[in-house]
Amino acid sequence: MNIFDCLDELQAELFEKSYEEMEAKYYELCSITVKGNAAERIHNISLDTFQTQIKSSLQEAVRIVNEQSAKAIYFEYDMDSGWESTFFICDGYSSLIEEDDDWASDWIDEIEGPSNKEFAQIYQENGFDATEKAKAITLFLIVRTLVAFGTVAKSMKLNVPLCIGFHDQDPIMRIKE
Repeated sequence: MNIFDCLDELQAELFEKSYEEMEAKYYELCSITVKGNAAERIHNISLDTFQTQIKSSLQEAVRIVNEQSAKAIYFEYDMDSGWESTFFICDGYSSLIEEDDDWASDWIDEIEGPSNKEFAQIYQENGFDATEKAKAITLFLIVRTLVAFGTVAKSMKLNVPLCIGFHDQDPIMRIKE
């Protein structure tokens, strides 16, 4: 399993599947790949506070987008730094088809987002993709982050593209184009 191929597949699933289907698929993948209770441990982490904090920061990002006539919002989280996140308000945007995410590096404002110490701890225990176990765990953590973010975004009125990615991810995932 190549984790980057899985990320490409995840992008397609964001437009084709429900969040519940995505989470169930990667829960099962993690359960099958990893012995023990890793999938259950990740699944049982409450994301209520994380989502409340995402919503608060995203509302502020939308306000800035409207004031500045910005073109996109990019949510980035850093797996290596406590799952800390930032919302970047971007003055440009390129669609997924254009295969150019340089626009996300050219932001006009930023807003601090939440962190997720429990995800970060599990990630640090296993790493990114050195083993099949690490890949399965990383993918499930990414999917839970996507689902938490996407669920909040779905509850809000957004008039600009909305993207998400972990620090240095390429390509960035589109939640809304």
